[in-house]
Amino acid sequence: MMIKTVIFDAFDTLFKVEKGASAKYVIERIKRYGCTVDEAEIYKIWTRYYKENTSVNSTFKTEREIFTDRIQMLYNKFGVLYDAASDADLLMEKSKNRYVFDDVVPALEKLKGVCNIYVGSNTDNDVLEAVMQKNGITVDKIYTSESLSCYKPSAEFYNAIIKENGLLYNEVLFVGDSLTDDVLGPQNVNIKTCWLNREEKPRTEITPDYEIQSLMELTHIIG
Repeated sequence: MMIKTVIFDAFDTLFKVEKGASAKYVIERIKRYGCTVDEAEIYKIWTRYYKENTSVNSTFKTEREIFTDRIQMLYNKFGVLYDAASDADLLMEKSKNRYVFDDVVPALEKLKGVCNIYVGSNTDNDVLEAVMQKNGITVDKIYTSESLSCYKPSAEFYNAIIKENGLLYNEVLFVGDSLTDDVLGPQNVNIKTCWLNREEKPRTEITPDYEIQSLMELTHIIG
């Protein structure tokens, strides 16, 4: 297989993410208001709302709009009078303070000149651009859910990148940490996939074409 283009997921693939940090912030805000909360239930609501509003059948919203709406939903639920939009803006700004994994820079350096390097991520334009600039990461093209008006794992996300660049599906490799967004989604449109399994999680019924623990292993697949 001749790979001419690699599309990387961004967060938890190239850049480190503190899982649950945004929900935790909102929970602490609600508790500070004097409310008693079931934290596990809030996490479930937080996650479910995101999935529902990034699904194929949902009306498109940017991540900033989703953050604002689900914070407002939780504040309404507990009678909290904080400004949801301001809190969403704060969380979006915090999400720009993310750093690369140690293997990212050397891996990208080895791939440059060998293939096209794109990034395709479920995020807003300003967030991804800020994180990449902060870490000095440059690639050929970046795509976000905001720029494409859809979210992974919608087929529209991957097809739009392929069609805009005149790529052949069998010459593209999608690399990421999510079995749903970065493996199953691309496979549904016949794109080859590479699951970045840094934590050596057990396999599921979703089977990637390749599995690696470090991005440096990509040189054994491409080249």
